[in-house]
Amino acid sequence: MIYLPWLPTRRGTGSMKGSDRWGQGGGLRIRTEVILAALVLATLAAVYFYVEGSNLNSGVQVGAVATISTTGVRCDDSSMSQAAQAVEQDPKFASLSDGLCYNFLGESQGVMTFAHYNGTISYPCGDAPTQAPSSEILVNVTPSQSVLSARLLTSSQSASKQGACGTPLPLGVVSVADVGSTIPAVPQLNVTLSVPPGGSPITSLKAILTLDGGSQMFLFGSVTQATPLKPSDWTSSTEIVLSNMSFDADHVYPMAISGTYASGQAFSYVVHVEIAQVP
Repeated sequence: MIYLPWLPTRRGTGSMKGSDRWGQGGGLRIRTEVILAALVLATLAAVYFYVEGSNLNSGVQVGAVATISTTGVRCDDSSMSQAAQAVEQDPKFASLSDGLCYNFLGESQGVMTFAHYNGTISYPCGDAPTQAPSSEILVNVTPSQSVLSARLLTSSQSASKQGACGTPLPLGVVSVADVGSTIPAVPQLNVTLSVPPGGSPITSLKAILTLDGGSQMFLFGSVTQATPLKPSDWTSSTEIVLSNMSFDADHVYPMAISGTYASGQAFSYVVHVEIAQVP
C-alpha cells in the first residue's frame, strides 16, 4: 500500500450507515467491511490522482545514470603535489585567490593552472552539462617550482574553451534544478527548456528524466498549437519526485525529450543533465 500523507481524504456519501445495522447481527462485520472497502477505494483513487497529476512514469528508462568525474584536484586534497600546495601558499597566489578554493588542474611548460568553480551549470551545446570555471589563476614557475608570476583570468578569458558543437538540437536545456518543495521533505524538480535562435516552433513537448529508482515525466502544457514555443523562447515544468526515487549533485542523469514541430513532424532525442541547487 502506498501512503500519501499530503493528499486529502475523500469521504464517502453512500446510503448505508453503520448505525442503521446496529443490533441486527453481523452489523459490526458489515460496517467494518464497508469501511475497509471505502479505504481501499480512496487509496486507489488517491494513487490514481497523484500518478495522473504528477505525470509519473516509473516504467520508462531512457539510459544509465553516470557519476560525474572530479574536475582537477581540489584545493584541500592531500594528494595534491607539494609544488602545487607551495604555490597556493605563495603571497602572489593568495592575493589573487582571495580565500576562494581553486582546484589544481595541472602543469604544462612551466605554467600551473588553478580553477575556481562556483557551481553554475551550463549547456553550451544544449545536450550535456558543463561546469566552466568562474575564474582561473595561471602561475608561471621556475624549474625549481618557485613562483615567478601569477595572473587571474575571468570566465570570459578562461583557457578552458568549449569545442565546436554538433548538429543543433530542437531544444536546449536551460536548467534542471531542485527547487525545494511546498510539501515538507518532498523534493520538486524544475526542468526549463528553450528553442535556440533560428530553431523551429514547437507545438507539443514532454520530457522523461531518469533518476535513481525510476523516472519522472514533465509535461509542458503551455506549449500547444495555439501557443507554440518559438525560437529564443523558453518553457518550464515543475514536478514532485516520489520517495522511491532519488538524485544528488554528483551524477549526470539521462533525459528523453520529445515533441512536435509546428509543421507536424515529431522529434525525440536524449540529453544528459546535472541537477543544480541540490541541498
